Amino acid sequence: MDEQLSWRLSWPRALAFQAASGLLGWSVAQVALALVTGGAPAPGQIAVSGAVFIVAFTVFAGLALRYRRPSVRVTGAALELADRGTFVGLPWPLIRSAEIRHPGPLATLRVTLHPGTPTPPPGALRPRLRAGHPTYQLHVGVLHPAPATLRTALARHLPPRP
Repeated sequence: MDEQLSWRLSWPRALAFQAASGLLGWSVAQVALALVTGGAPAPGQIAVSGAVFIVAFTVFAGLALRYRRPSVRVTGAALELADRGTFVGLPWPLIRSAEIRHPGPLATLRVTLHPGTPTPPPGALRPRLRAGHPTYQLHVGVLHPAPATLRTALARHLPPRP
């Protein structure tokens, strides 16, 4: 039986992360403004400006994420990555290592290929060179199911790291 597991963008998780990021950014801006002006605005004004900023930031971040749409698919034959409307299928023998870095919504999947791997066709997701190895990096922290499930699926197909 050919195994197929997919990870797709989780909109609730992505929007919650963007709202939390907006809250943090707004809080830092309010503290900086209070330090510069020498006083804080009225509490009602702070609440209204905070709510407006967080909602606007979340909406614009959601619109930007709509065009990004990262996804990962694990099959018996290959690891398939998609980001920004481009796609690449990587057969397991070409993959040197795959690791998930960083916890929570900041998690990234880094897939390193063996040196000398042929370049993907035009229009496909392009690798970056990292220490002489072609490497793909994809943000997976807001994908569903969680990155830990992806780590388990990758471990079934790749040899353990030395």
